Amino acid sequence: MVAVFDFNDGPGDNPDAPHSHPHEQITYVAEGQVRFFLGDETHELSAGDLITVPPDVPHAIQLLTRSARLVDTFSPIREDFLNDPDTEPK
Repeated sequence: MVAVFDFNDGPGDNPDAPHSHPHEQITYVAEGQVRFFLGDETHELSAGDLITVPPDVPHAIQLLTRSARLVDTFSPIREDFLNDPDTEPK
């Protein structure tokens, strides 16, 4: 499953709350810059970068620019996204 997330409330003073899920995730930064927290690691990502998130690993982002567009790919499909009006599965 591929989902596009547009963020327009940056830059952030603090990261979002960490979360985890049983899905493998690949995040591609299409626009903007983010600080990506993955377990105990921190990564600075810009447009064109991607990062993989193994299942069940806590992760979060912090916007470093006013806006960012992230393209997330999940496997298996995120059933919870199918009923969420704020998520646009592709």
